[in-house]
Amino acid sequence: MTKKELSDLIREEAKNNSQTASQTGQTPTVPSNRTRMTKAQLDELVTELNQALQQEKKQVDSLQNKVKTLETEIKDERDLSSRLQNELKDAEDYQSQINEQKQLVEKLYTQLQQKEELAVELAEKNELIASLQAKLQEEPKPLVPTASPREELQVKETALTRQARELEPFAAPASASKPLTNEDIGWFD
Repeated sequence: MTKKELSDLIREEAKNNSQTASQTGQTPTVPSNRTRMTKAQLDELVTELNQALQQEKKQVDSLQNKVKTLETEIKDERDLSSRLQNELKDAEDYQSQINEQKQLVEKLYTQLQQKEELAVELAEKNELIASLQAKLQEEPKPLVPTASPREELQVKETALTRQARELEPFAAPASASKPLTNEDIGWFD
């Protein structure tokens, strides 16, 4: 590597600095003539260049901070968007559950109305029954003779005797003295 003189280095730096300054709108004070500069002029130029460099670094840092801030804001906005989408999905699920619950409530309400109508009908019928029972209690009861067990037995016997009389013509003659023979029965060999 060749050794460059300090003046060449300063000229290159000034050239680079003037290009960046023209981009940012600042122009450092660089002597336009090609004469040799004094040490004081060089020191002044170096301090001006250092100041310009510091300002550029501050601008770069500021822009980098803005970029980081914007990236953070974008990330936050994406997170918020994702959370809002999840909440929207949950809200839609809740809405469908609410609709199902409304349908169930309507069904139960209809059943309740039917049961209330049945309860009213039942109450009316109970009132009717109560009024009929009251009328029955007010009316005198006819005397029904109660039959004693002996009389019930006689009634049953009369029914049996009546049945026996009806079946009497079909009964066999009562001849216990004479045994029946095969001829009487009609058997033959």
